[in-house]
Amino acid sequence: MSNMLVPHAPPSAGIARRRCTDELRARGFSGRLVDDAALVMSELVGNAIRHGVPLPVGGIRVVWEVHGAVLRLEVHDGGTGPQRQASAAWPGGGSTDAEHGRGLGIVAMLTDVWGTSFDGDCAIVWAELPLRRSPGAEGELEGQWDIRQEA
Repeated sequence: MSNMLVPHAPPSAGIARRRCTDELRARGFSGRLVDDAALVMSELVGNAIRHGVPLPVGGIRVVWEVHGAVLRLEVHDGGTGPQRQASAAWPGGGSTDAEHGRGLGIVAMLTDVWGTSFDGDCAIVWAELPLRRSPGAEGELEGQWDIRQEA
């Protein structure tokens, strides 16, 4: 598991995104997983900055971890977070083409599941990206989801 504490400020989305994707590449991941992780990380950190508050220790905590067949991304802030249960589908009432409010729709489209939790001190918004696409998944492209590079 990797994590970092970043300032509760707009440049932190880029800082967290670069550190996460650099580490994923160094661990042998490439392609669509890294691209999708970069976009999801940017959206989650951006939302924490726009809608959350700093943690009691200051800033926001960003966590990423590969476990099993998924990459889990988490962003912790000092707010209450969106009151939403984990879901694999994005509920109606918005559009990924809208000028504002499309970030979590994009997160839902790129991930297997995402959700929120609250531990009393902080809100946690998390998302899980598959390391490889399941057989028969719509729009599957040969080789796009075989993320680990063999040496």
